[in-house]
Amino acid sequence: MSVALGPRMLPCLVWVPDARQSGAIPTHETARLRRSVWWVLPLLACVACSGSSSPGGEPDGGSHDAGCETPGPTENPPVDEKKDTLAASRLLRRASLALRGVPPTDAEYAAQEAAGDEAAQRAFVDSFVDRTLHEPLFYRTMFEKARDWFDIPVIASTADAPEYGAQQQRTVELCKPGTAKAGAWKFYRGDTKACDGLKPDGTPADETTLEPWWAPGTTVTLVGYAGNTSETGITMPNGTPTPVNCRQVGPEGTCGCGPNAVRCHADHGTYPGHENFVIHNAQGQRRLLFEEPARLFAHLAWYDRPATDLILGTYSVGPTRVQAAYVSQALAGGLTALHEDDSWWRPERYSQAPIDPEHTPGDPYAWREYSVPARNPFLIADRDYRFDPRTQTGAVRGVPAAGILTSIGFLAGYPRERLRGARALEILACEVFSPPQGQTFNEYRRDPGTEGTCQHCHRRLDPAAIHFKRYAKHSSAFEGWGAKYFMPGVGTAWHWPVAWRKGQFPYGGDPYSHWNRWYQPDTLLTPVTEAQATANPESLFIDFLPSDQTLLGQVSDGTIGPLGFAKLIVASGSFDRCVVRHMHAQVMGRDIDPAAEAGYLEAQVKRFVEGGRKIRPYVKSLTQSNLFKRGH
Repeated sequence: MSVALGPRMLPCLVWVPDARQSGAIPTHETARLRRSVWWVLPLLACVACSGSSSPGGEPDGGSHDAGCETPGPTENPPVDEKKDTLAASRLLRRASLALRGVPPTDAEYAAQEAAGDEAAQRAFVDSFVDRTLHEPLFYRTMFEKARDWFDIPVIASTADAPEYGAQQQRTVELCKPGTAKAGAWKFYRGDTKACDGLKPDGTPADETTLEPWWAPGTTVTLVGYAGNTSETGITMPNGTPTPVNCRQVGPEGTCGCGPNAVRCHADHGTYPGHENFVIHNAQGQRRLLFEEPARLFAHLAWYDRPATDLILGTYSVGPTRVQAAYVSQALAGGLTALHEDDSWWRPERYSQAPIDPEHTPGDPYAWREYSVPARNPFLIADRDYRFDPRTQTGAVRGVPAAGILTSIGFLAGYPRERLRGARALEILACEVFSPPQGQTFNEYRRDPGTEGTCQHCHRRLDPAAIHFKRYAKHSSAFEGWGAKYFMPGVGTAWHWPVAWRKGQFPYGGDPYSHWNRWYQPDTLLTPVTEAQATANPESLFIDFLPSDQTLLGQVSDGTIGPLGFAKLIVASGSFDRCVVRHMHAQVMGRDIDPAAEAGYLEAQVKRFVEGGRKIRPYVKSLTQSNLFKRGH
């Protein structure tokens, strides 16, 4: 028996010759043989034809599901090009669904029909594709595609909703009508007499007028502790009055909101906290941070940036409320110079930034491009920063910015390093983690990366997870403030006495308990010796892959943090293959099987990389492929 394919190997038409012609198989065996192989040969032939080329050399960018068909009773039927090519109207529908997610309008169908004959109507589709790729709806399609693809959860609350959002700012609310200071802003909690113009002891409350970051060009009045402009204040840890430097600790205790109130969040809602916390508020900070990774992908597609900027870049996109979260994180780490930086909230300072096509320049709600290191200098611009806590002491300068991998939405959405590593591999390298089948493992004692059943996955995910250690949410929060996030070992603020290693008060909860439980010396996740951990407890935060380990077959160059991970998956080719598969699924309607269609996948990746890893040109090339145009 043999398999014959059409002159262009598409569609995959399978036939079995009549064995009686050669006498090799008895007559009564021929029909049985044909029945037994009828459903097998199409699959084999389809695998063979995946990744075929047209006579002109253009790789087909499509689906063997759409291109392969089971033949009828006629042996070795010829390929009918007209029959196997979509009608112009069907092709228009396919293009519209791929690029916009909706069918063409009646007006578009009418315009296509009015174009003339079949050739003119097909040319209309080509023009439609070119036009649509530059319409805002294409940006929206890429955003929605990335949101579903990444599937990053919204940031969880630290305690009871809604007070515990991600803003790391203290909430202020308006004094109600009828009070002495009606219309002024006061702290939501901890200053009950402020709206009456009084301190708790009955003396006149502080009051200041300023231009707030959340409403540039206007002035507001802060009253009570919120309006305190002194450099020092009082906090009450464990009920004991303690003097503090207000510029360093922020609006805790009697300390105010700072210049332009950058340490506070003004909530206009009926219940303070809901505005930023509820996910159905499209302008709430919690939802905006959740959307930032997908918005960055859409931004790259819209501006024809390399897709690798998604994980290697030092920039991101976000409206003012998103950028406020990064500034707040930096302020919490002690970078008080950002108090005077107005480039992220004053429209004239950012009006020239590239923005999404759904807003206008200068709009504070526009998804505009910004430098992540400028907003949070602890997310540094250095592309090769190395720090080995086994041999180096002192503070880590920062963690290199790495696109969505250092976004607050990703890091806070996944509260543990192993979750981050596993999901980053699944999302960005298309890795699949599945339970082992019929294997025997050594006994589990303390390291899931080398012991027990769990090592089946942990041997792969722990070398990724090691890069995501230096970001952790504190287990408790103050009402109206939001969660606090630590970057252990970085800067001057995120260091603790050695008592945290023993879980002594106040280090009994997360993240200290998690670090003590899972950052065990001499494990795959924490490759430091017991002696090194004793000498320097911060060596447990080692966040680069040592040279004796590999990830996806790659050896690290020593770059710390998520950027080190990003470099490895790009070098392995896994990132490019994964992006191609997802874009192929978006346009062609199905994934590429990396096992059965390895050659076809590599051909697509080659086209993608040679095109500068740009999404829009690659999407267009798929719509021009022969397989995109095939069907009935």
